[in-house]
Amino acid sequence: MSADDVAKAFIPHYYNLFDTNREGLAALFRNESQFTFEGDGPKAGAPAIMEKLRTLPPVQHQPQTIETQPSTNPNAILVFCTGNILVEQGKPLKYSEVFQLVASAPGQYYLHNVIFRFNYA
Repeated sequence: MSADDVAKAFIPHYYNLFDTNREGLAALFRNESQFTFEGDGPKAGAPAIMEKLRTLPPVQHQPQTIETQPSTNPNAILVFCTGNILVEQGKPLKYSEVFQLVASAPGQYYLHNVIFRFNYA
């Protein structure tokens, strides 16, 4: 599977879990994972990351662009996603998110790094 194929399968999976079953995201993080949300972070490890994710309001992601690059780690992929996000049925807001996916087994990846930012004009 190419890096683009992995990213195009990962992004809908991640946002579906985030929007409908946030607790399901726990399986995507490891102890070495880090997560930064709007400058708050990094939160390190699955328990701290999930604690942060539980504080966020219900949302609906609408990804629009997905770009990938191989990382210096031959088993990792850098993914950059932009789109709209609906927060509590409000007006759509623009966002950007960066993910570093690291292979944990053939065809399986975990989230090593995540950085999220709203795009304010």
